[in-house]
Amino acid sequence: MLTLLCSLPMQAQLGVGKWRDCFSYYELHKVLQAGDRIYASAAGGLFYYDLDDLTVNRMNKTTILNDVGISTFAYDQQTKDLVIAYNNANIDIVRNDKVTNISDIKRNNIGGSKNINSIRFKDRCAYIACGFGIVVVDLTRNEIKETFYLGEDGTYLGINDIAFTDSIIVAATDNGILYADKDNPYLNINTNWTLDESSLLAGLKVKRLETGSNGQLVALAYSDGSDTTVYRENGTMSFAPLTSGNIRNIKVSQNKLLVCHQDRISIYDGQYSLLQDVGDIDWMKMDANDTELGSDGTLWIAHQWAALASIEMSNNMRLNTFYPQGPSSDNSYRLTAYDNELMVSPGGHTTTYSGVYLPANVFTFDGEEWKALEDPDHLLDGVTDIIEVAVNPRNQKVRLAAAWRSGIVEITDNKVTNLYNETNSDGALQPYVEGSYNALFTGAIAYDNKGNAWITNSLKQNGLAVLYSNGSWQSFNTHSMVNGSDLDHIIWDSIRGLKIFWGRANKIFVHDGESKMAYIDPNNGAKLETSIVNCVVQDHNGNIWIGTNKGIKVVYNLSSIFDNGGEGERSPVTCNNILYNENGISEYLMAYESVTTIVVDGANRKWVGTSTGGLYLLSANGLEQIEHFTAANSPLFSDKIVSLAIMPWSGQLFIITDKGLETYRSTATYAFSEPMDDIHAFPNPVRPDYDGPIAIKGFTRNGIVHITDAAGNTVFSTRANGGQAIWNGCTNSGERVASGIYYVFASAEDGSMRSATKIMVIR
Repeated sequence: MLTLLCSLPMQAQLGVGKWRDCFSYYELHKVLQAGDRIYASAAGGLFYYDLDDLTVNRMNKTTILNDVGISTFAYDQQTKDLVIAYNNANIDIVRNDKVTNISDIKRNNIGGSKNINSIRFKDRCAYIACGFGIVVVDLTRNEIKETFYLGEDGTYLGINDIAFTDSIIVAATDNGILYADKDNPYLNINTNWTLDESSLLAGLKVKRLETGSNGQLVALAYSDGSDTTVYRENGTMSFAPLTSGNIRNIKVSQNKLLVCHQDRISIYDGQYSLLQDVGDIDWMKMDANDTELGSDGTLWIAHQWAALASIEMSNNMRLNTFYPQGPSSDNSYRLTAYDNELMVSPGGHTTTYSGVYLPANVFTFDGEEWKALEDPDHLLDGVTDIIEVAVNPRNQKVRLAAAWRSGIVEITDNKVTNLYNETNSDGALQPYVEGSYNALFTGAIAYDNKGNAWITNSLKQNGLAVLYSNGSWQSFNTHSMVNGSDLDHIIWDSIRGLKIFWGRANKIFVHDGESKMAYIDPNNGAKLETSIVNCVVQDHNGNIWIGTNKGIKVVYNLSSIFDNGGEGERSPVTCNNILYNENGISEYLMAYESVTTIVVDGANRKWVGTSTGGLYLLSANGLEQIEHFTAANSPLFSDKIVSLAIMPWSGQLFIITDKGLETYRSTATYAFSEPMDDIHAFPNPVRPDYDGPIAIKGFTRNGIVHITDAAGNTVFSTRANGGQAIWNGCTNSGERVASGIYYVFASAEDGSMRSATKIMVIR
């Protein structure tokens, strides 16, 4: 038996201004064949394997779809439409890779559940089983045709699935099945439907319905506790059990009945005789959520953890798996970016200090591939909720991760090499103990430029600890200042070497790493009082930007932090609101937004995430709004932003929303004191079918850039955003340049210009 692993091995470089999802595609829920494509759905989006060109292709909101969070999808052989339903009851119809959105159910105020459970087709219409009834969508007109409320007296009734036989339409409910003449023109009248009260399905929770090759019904229903039973119809509305157990799904495919048990797939012929049980194959334990029998006899599987699997039944049960690149889980809490790597911390904790108990891991993206942690010595057994990662600037192969309630995880070359806690930190890390409860609330970690790791230790007298670069430990008594507050964020002040940390208290704590400490009152000097500090970041000028429940404040005078003595008292430094003028009206910056996260890009601009207002890009001083992305006007998954991080050299912005992780390629990158020798342009060459921006990176910060033709005539001039310049392929007067070689000249720190690179344009 051969095993072949197939994936999208390398992600194409993301263009400037483009978006890409970072969904996990390992846990799949549904699979089906539509022509020469095999579609599979994960929690966030779809992908398909193209049987013709053997490629794996994503389908989600960053490509062509209109939403995220897929509840189900189905394909109509008659119209060739792919109908996709989302968890919020939004619907997309995909025809020839063009998408039509039907948002009526999502938008309408319906008292019942809007869950979309199943989609079936008849006569160029989609029959959609909803939590309140059945909605019929006319696929020719792309509009809702009618709605059936099938409860008593026409009230809401949840429909789990729908099936058609030669003569009737059947609806599965939590109390058995309803049926009616499928050609009755008045199916919207509930009295035209009959409740089955006599068969074995009567009163059962019927989960799935299928129509067998003989035209008779097959049903999957809960029969006893959590066990499910497959029932086959052996006469008009007369059912007999076929098989029972922990059954997840049933499907009729290629005139065969496929039954997904927890540990096997059973294949029955058209007369319901068992043909074959397909269990574990090579390394893959059978754990199928759905399955489909392809037209060539290949068994396709939506696997619980092994992505899209195929078993070539006629080729010695050859196993293949397919998936787009992505993290191994959609769980994401906080982001860390360093050079050209991104680290995702998938843990978390509640406001009452309890963990969310997600297995300890770190998902790392190097620009091409995603990797999970390796734990060869099982040091993470029982450890959960990694909530932050920091990279050692003196040895980038070494990272430390804060595990809420367990201590500090040491990672070397992506392998777990140590777990620091009270037993091996010279007493610097101390757990919170109350009765039998014992938890080490290490909430945040940050390295300084010397390779010392600074760690917060919540609810303890010594709330700040450090692992020095020489391997020794020390902790600092912060009780008089912190007074029992939680501490789950920390940054290092690169200008003065200060340690700045905070939690849910309306205070920002500052320590010099020796003996001085003080706290910043966010309302000291501010015109707009706030009650919550959500985030703190330092910009390239050394200013401290603070995200609060009512917008942004800035500390410009951090050098005065200890002017009141430095013994844990309130500092005299002020937190300033930014006042800007819009249409003649003065407002405080983002005063009506709860700012959850801020990051600074290579041009010192501020990317700002909010709890309900989406994502903003502000100028370096905050007075200009450059971008405002929302779920309505962009591929942003949600207007609730949880965390942000920027890969400094590529300018890729990574965004955690409450609906998943995605990335956007910004126009700015970090800069150098001199232009790089290998300044890079992308795309290059610029082909005739490309009309997007051309990114040129590797410049000095905000350096002047000139682009000339082969004769030395300047055709375009601009300034870099941080270390990256953007050229639209046009002259300064707005005309598209002709085919040819164009030369890029960059300014050095002394103002001189030198040739940097060349770009080929093909028209």
